Amino acid sequence: MDGVVAIGGGRLPTGFFSTPMGASVRAPYRGTRAELMEVLDLARAGAVHVEVEKYTLDEVPEAYRRLHEGAVRGRAVVVPGD
Repeated sequence: MDGVVAIGGGRLPTGFFSTPMGASVRAPYRGTRAELMEVLDLARAGAVHVEVEKYTLDEVPEAYRRLHEGAVRGRAVVVPGD
């Protein structure tokens, strides 16, 4: 069964001198559960870095404002407060 694995932003410069010979770049919208497991294995191995901005429930309006402005780096995640 397919499902949404992640939708991330970012930039990758491509061109004759910036992309290794024979390399290909894809930006898929979704992946399979098996592909998600592969990504998690890469993360456990330290090959993937995920950026997260944490917000408490009281900070959700600020998180939405920053999301709207495109100012959130990585994911905005709501966590329990102290």
